Amino acid sequence: MENLATPTAETEVPEAEVAAPVRPVAARANCQIAFVGMTASEPPRAEVHAWLARLGLLTAPMTAGRVVIEAVDQDRKERQYRVRMDLTMPHGVVTVGHDHPNNAAHEDIYVAIRNAFRAGRRELEAYSSSSGGPAPA
Repeated sequence: MENLATPTAETEVPEAEVAAPVRPVAARANCQIAFVGMTASEPPRAEVHAWLARLGLLTAPMTAGRVVIEAVDQDRKERQYRVRMDLTMPHGVVTVGHDHPNNAAHEDIYVAIRNAFRAGRRELEAYSSSSGGPAPA
């Protein structure tokens, strides 16, 4: 009798279909988040982690970080929030403080976080171009 099983043929996968290796982005667990003048809460903490993830390769070489979310009451009826960041990179520290022109206090904590990280993105891009780090995506 004949062998009815069909022989298995090795097929080549075209290069276009082979997935390119994915470059893992370092975990941002080494970034401390502190709250000053307010009770620590999880939603702002999650927002900070989301922004760190959005920065992607810009924060991949980060060795340590500290983000301080501060509630300030400066003779106003409404509370305002300020965010300061110190991101330790291999060749220096990238700092976005309250004196940065794009990082003013804001009434909404999420807008304050957003503004700080947008300013941080610009500082990280400048750091990357000056230190020969990864190009911004």
